[in-house]
Amino acid sequence: MPSNLDLFGLADPLPDGLTPGTDSGALVTGRLLGLDIPRGLAQVSVGGSDGLWVPADPAIYPPDALVRLLRSPLDGGRITMCLGPLSPGAELAWGRVVSVNAAVGLLKVAVLGTEVDLPYNPGTYNAGTWVHVLRAPSRFGTPYFVSGPSGNYNGDSPGTPGGGASNPGSLVTRTATIVPAWSGSWRSRFSTWDQWNTNRYGGRSTLWQGDGFGSGPMTGLAVYGERVVSLGAAEILSIGVSVYRADSSDNIAKAAVLQPSPHGSFPGGAPVISPAAAVATPGLLPNGGAFVMLPASVLEGFRTGAFKGLATVGSAYAGFSGTPERAPVHADGMALSVTYTVLQ
Repeated sequence: MPSNLDLFGLADPLPDGLTPGTDSGALVTGRLLGLDIPRGLAQVSVGGSDGLWVPADPAIYPPDALVRLLRSPLDGGRITMCLGPLSPGAELAWGRVVSVNAAVGLLKVAVLGTEVDLPYNPGTYNAGTWVHVLRAPSRFGTPYFVSGPSGNYNGDSPGTPGGGASNPGSLVTRTATIVPAWSGSWRSRFSTWDQWNTNRYGGRSTLWQGDGFGSGPMTGLAVYGERVVSLGAAEILSIGVSVYRADSSDNIAKAAVLQPSPHGSFPGGAPVISPAAAVATPGLLPNGGAFVMLPASVLEGFRTGAFKGLATVGSAYAGFSGTPERAPVHADGMALSVTYTVLQ
């Protein structure tokens, strides 16, 4: 016999709980894919799912961080909020002085992949020198102040650590994962960016190479801004790259051929490819991946900022994941794993 709720049409709006047998915990661990700082949103993924934008608690989120996510018990376990990273990032970052505007009390500093104007403590500052930059956790780690020069590090003389006999410092080895700030593809026949298979295979940001199906010759590009330089490395020991085949246009293994580029941001015209040594991945089938090491000869160029990007320059027609907006989603597509030494 139907209930009164059914008779009056009130049963449908009742909230749905979790389906039987699912995890009923309110918290789950996911991975950070991106941040929209002005709107206070984080793009997150759980178990390799597509990216989902949710409100986020302010914190310093490291790139590709593991994050705590809140689930709704009344909507099938839907993710409703990002509560912060499992391991917050550091509040102190390395920065490099671009210019000094003493008249208004501001330094232009290259830090965390961008250039910003920041107030600073009194001290001696010159273009090209390193400084300590404070980040605001309440604003997702946005740089807000230069605390002073980095007296124990000289970026021009990495082999002589220390700025004084009383505190010479010591070199330690660290590894950082750096995801692209932007990625896309150039079609030379039409002199245009991001106009090939934008509605599939990862979307606009896929890195294409080669010529197929009427595309004309294409070159992919992933850029990293100042993110490698801002590590403040005395020496880069190695750089590995995570590469994933994004397209499924054929079931033939295709290799990505990677070559450094000086671009650290989206270029207006054709990409510039550095005449440095290239490296090829093994042949990759659709959705297959590989981790390849860049040649030792290009590492110093990434440390100094001569190289700030990687291009796909192979002749075999294929697409590779960058910063995808649609499936297949690989949060670490074209991510760099940088092992380096730094003075502390």
